[in-house]
Amino acid sequence: MTFVKTCAAVLALLLIAAMAVSCDASVQILTPSVTAPNLYGETPPPAENETAEGEVPGGSDGSGDGEPAAQPEKQLPPDARVSFLACGDNIIHSNVYEDALDRGGGTSYEFIHMYDDVADIIASADLAYINQEGPMGGEKYGYSGYPNFNGPQEMGDALVDLGFNIVNIANNHMLDKWESGFLDTAAYWKTKDATLIGAYLNKADYDDIRVVEKNGIKIALLSYTYGTNGMVLNKGSETVIPLIVEEDIRRQCALAREKAEFVICSVHWGNEDWFKPSDHQIDFKNVMVECGVDVIVGTHPHVLQPIVWEQNAEGHKTLVIYSLGNFISTMLYSRNMVGGMITFDIVRKNGVITVENPLLHPTVCYYNRSRRGLQVYKMENFPAELAASHGSQKYGAFDLDTLKKYVTGTIDSAFLPDYLKS
Repeated sequence: MTFVKTCAAVLALLLIAAMAVSCDASVQILTPSVTAPNLYGETPPPAENETAEGEVPGGSDGSGDGEPAAQPEKQLPPDARVSFLACGDNIIHSNVYEDALDRGGGTSYEFIHMYDDVADIIASADLAYINQEGPMGGEKYGYSGYPNFNGPQEMGDALVDLGFNIVNIANNHMLDKWESGFLDTAAYWKTKDATLIGAYLNKADYDDIRVVEKNGIKIALLSYTYGTNGMVLNKGSETVIPLIVEEDIRRQCALAREKAEFVICSVHWGNEDWFKPSDHQIDFKNVMVECGVDVIVGTHPHVLQPIVWEQNAEGHKTLVIYSLGNFISTMLYSRNMVGGMITFDIVRKNGVITVENPLLHPTVCYYNRSRRGLQVYKMENFPAELAASHGSQKYGAFDLDTLKKYVTGTIDSAFLPDYLKS
């Protein structure tokens, strides 16, 4: 009996304690914080808050269905296409500017009609590049040809009128009239409606990558040369000569990618009269391909060199044009009279930019036995009979087929017009 009473007493005390907890408003039941991690290291989702009406609010778009707001679809830049043309060395030998003076009646220099046969293809390009070989510093330096050039600025006027809007002056003749002639040449070009590359007043200017925008596509333009024929800058000068230096190429390629979607490198390199690239060209081509350059435009050898596609480890393709040869000149040999205009399209489709339709348009520069009568022809329009009267016949007989073989023996047929394909 005593045991039963004792159990009854314990039960009564437990009942009283339970009633006290349920009735005392000051007693709280503690629950874990919703932001505290559980025992498995995971964070439970936050509890839904009730509105004043006791309803669970909807998603952030106010739909009230409890679903998260749909993320807007990422907008790709619109599809676009830019046509690009590039020409090789435009060399103002003394015979060239003397011929222009004759055409101007002895009072002015008229160059533009020397390019009549190629004017249409230049004008049709959205962007047209040319390597202007040698300074155009003005009359005060005196006009001169090889080996230390200084041509009339009327040549530059003609090139811009033809439609060239990207001009490179980084080449081995850029300091032919020393630093002052180079700076005056750059100053002249900056008065024209064209983007100048290869001229940099100081280190900051050098790393201020030139960018052109056309049809909504931003294109960065880099420029390098192998040397300056031993000419040097003034002592203490801040002017930068853009030499082919791996460190600079890698740094500037990275800078270019920050500013633009597409990168073109103009490179003055290689060995004169070599139809194949040198080891130096191949080494630095590899650097630029590794850096993801989109197109390499080579100049200097004064003859054509191969055009190839290259690909880096990431699968990025580079169009490599080792040398476009000469555009205009009065060099002596028939091989130097054959050059090329390369055209291609820069295409953005679905946010991806590629190079399409690369095609070489071979050219022939004509001059007569007196080294006058300068005329640049598309090879397909070059009259066969003019080969017989070409001034280069003095240095080795040739015919039109000889000129064509300089092209077909060097350039893969994939990059040639139909009339030159076997």
